[in-house]
Amino acid sequence: MIPYPTDHDDPGAAIAPGRARAAVDPVLRACLHTLPEAVRVVCAYQLGWGDRTGAPTGRGTGAGRAIGPALVLAAARAAGGPEEAALPAAAAVELVHQSTLLHAGVTGRAPGTRRRPPTRAVFGTTGAGAAGDAMAALAVRLVAGRPEAVTLLCDRLIELCGARAARHAAGPAAALPGPGALFGLACALGGIHAGASPRVTAALDAFGRAMGAATAPTPATRAAPLARLTPTTRPAPAAGLAPTALPTPATRLAPAAPTAPPTPSAPGAGAHAPAGARYTAPAGPGSPLEQLARALPGPGEAAELAALYRLVARTDP
Repeated sequence: MIPYPTDHDDPGAAIAPGRARAAVDPVLRACLHTLPEAVRVVCAYQLGWGDRTGAPTGRGTGAGRAIGPALVLAAARAAGGPEEAALPAAAAVELVHQSTLLHAGVTGRAPGTRRRPPTRAVFGTTGAGAAGDAMAALAVRLVAGRPEAVTLLCDRLIELCGARAARHAAGPAAALPGPGALFGLACALGGIHAGASPRVTAALDAFGRAMGAATAPTPATRAAPLARLTPTTRPAPAAGLAPTALPTPATRLAPAAPTAPPTPSAPGAGAHAPAGARYTAPAGPGSPLEQLARALPGPGEAAELAALYRLVARTDP
């Protein structure tokens, strides 16, 4: 049984995406400088670095949480490799993510998430689509030094295109594709760039896919923010009721009867874990975390990936 760390156990997990963003942004900026100006302006806008004219916005970092790059770097460290060797792969995963968002926006499936018009509304369908294609090509270029990484990246791009096309054919009511393919790609590329064996790389890929499945949006979760916006009113106290009596000093000081602390059970898929609760990952071949821990040199090597899982999915892996 592998103890699953909580946010309190590993507070560094909360800042790991920010560290990853700061590490990959220079690589991304260098990649954008190799693009034709017309495409570079669109890509810079998508990343939050420029306005519609190409003028810098003054933002020091790009848009988004950079969960994918954080997974790449964490997977590389878990597999025993240096983080620097995986930086190109981390940037490639971010480019694949942004390319997917651009193409989803082209088909009208992904609304703008920043406080400004989405890229397709500013540059049109053609401009946003060209930028998405360019970002995918840059991602392949970044991992060109490792043939197995190129093959994996291309296969995953095809998978993402297939999922997007299937949802387009099914209509707007169809479920949105989850990030499992992207998270699996991130973990696997981290292992490849760390020199991991195929067994370790496959376990990392499976772990990332399981993480994506736990964070896949559902109709209930998509409707949750709207429910929070509904105003609520507190019921007024009934007339004539006496105010609640305050406890006397004696009752305040009386010790409560000792009770055994409850043992939390692992939440089901999609459930939210209470803050500060500790769970243990289920043992057995069906657990992606157990499989990953067995593939790695030791259970502790997967601790950072497990912490990122909890940070993003809020569930026990």
